Amino acid sequence: MDVESETLKKQGFLKRISHLGQMQRLIVYLASGIPAAALIFLGINAYFGIINPIYVGNIILGTWYDFIIFGILVFTGIFGFYEFFRIRRIRKIDQRFPDFVRDLAESRRAGMTFTKAIMQSSKGNYGLLTPEIQKIARQISWGSSVEDALNSFVKRVNTKLIRRTISLIIEASRSGGHVADVLDAASKDAREIKLIDSERKASLMSYVAIVYVGMFVFLLIIVVICVTLLPNIVSNNPPETTTGSAGFSLARLEVKEVAMPFFTAALFQGAFMGLVAGVFEEGEIVAGIKHTFIMLLITWLVFKVIALGI
Repeated sequence: MDVESETLKKQGFLKRISHLGQMQRLIVYLASGIPAAALIFLGINAYFGIINPIYVGNIILGTWYDFIIFGILVFTGIFGFYEFFRIRRIRKIDQRFPDFVRDLAESRRAGMTFTKAIMQSSKGNYGLLTPEIQKIARQISWGSSVEDALNSFVKRVNTKLIRRTISLIIEASRSGGHVADVLDAASKDAREIKLIDSERKASLMSYVAIVYVGMFVFLLIIVVICVTLLPNIVSNNPPETTTGSAGFSLARLEVKEVAMPFFTAALFQGAFMGLVAGVFEEGEIVAGIKHTFIMLLITWLVFKVIALGI
């Protein structure tokens, strides 16, 4: 077991997650999860009639599904946009990472040891990557090995590009030999991977647009049905008119009750299409949570304001 693992086990929970760079994520979980749970609890109370909805014109506010949707929106909004900014930050770190590896190679060629090369690089400017390099340098100065410090860096940032490149750097430092050549190759490899990833993302952004267009077309069709078709059907069926063997009458139902299945279908559509958009955009489902928030919010507003004030 390495020194870093033993040190982490001796630390408390909060110090351990802070050391691994997970404190911010924990705060986001609490900030999104606690209000969401409270709103879902209110939704359960509203379902059993403990909390009564209020009417604003034709719009009903405070129904049980309103609270449930608010809870989902709070969670997906806070967590989704946290992930959006985190992924954007990591993308910027990935962009500067090949420069850091290239500078390590140049320092090694100048005769520096691997440790001194990292300490020297920590004084440079690599944008958002600079604080991470400074953390690596601090860990080394506090007695951690280069390998442990680099592994901690991988855990904090945790991208495919950095995991792949750091593993190459660690193997090069273990084996010795022409380390500078290995670092140069790793730098070029990182640049090529980043270029391929950028091209992939640019080619798939059109699919994200298609997902949004599909969602809006779906909503438009449902709104037309709820605003024009359903009221006409109900108005053309007098209360005494029944159809079918069970004596079913559309007039005995309110239009809002008939429209609820459409509302539910639109919510599920928005939730899952948002996740699909995230897979297209970043290759990760978690990146689609912000799209889920946007689509659920639009769906709720459309049905509350336009489609009969559900």
